[in-house]
Amino acid sequence: MTEPMQFGRQAVKRPPFEISGIRFSSLPLSLAEEKRLAGAGADATTDDAAMDALLGILAELLNARTQGESVGADWLMENLTAGDLEGIVSYLRGEATAD
Repeated sequence: MTEPMQFGRQAVKRPPFEISGIRFSSLPLSLAEEKRLAGAGADATTDDAAMDALLGILAELLNARTQGESVGADWLMENLTAGDLEGIVSYLRGEATAD
């Protein structure tokens, strides 16, 4: 007998990733998280405001995937590059694998 096809966030098994010593689970983005991320900075009037909105949402997404640690936009600015931001979002979307 074959196993049933599984869908949903918990069906995806990938190893966690680490940023500057903080470990994050690779739980895929939910539909609600995707929607929030897609709308990040939509009301921003400057590039800086759009980046701040994106960093705030990414910090929330990462905080939902770690235990006992908390990161904020300032921490992200200190520890990540622009390419890292794109890589993390791609990894959580299942588009890429972390190196």
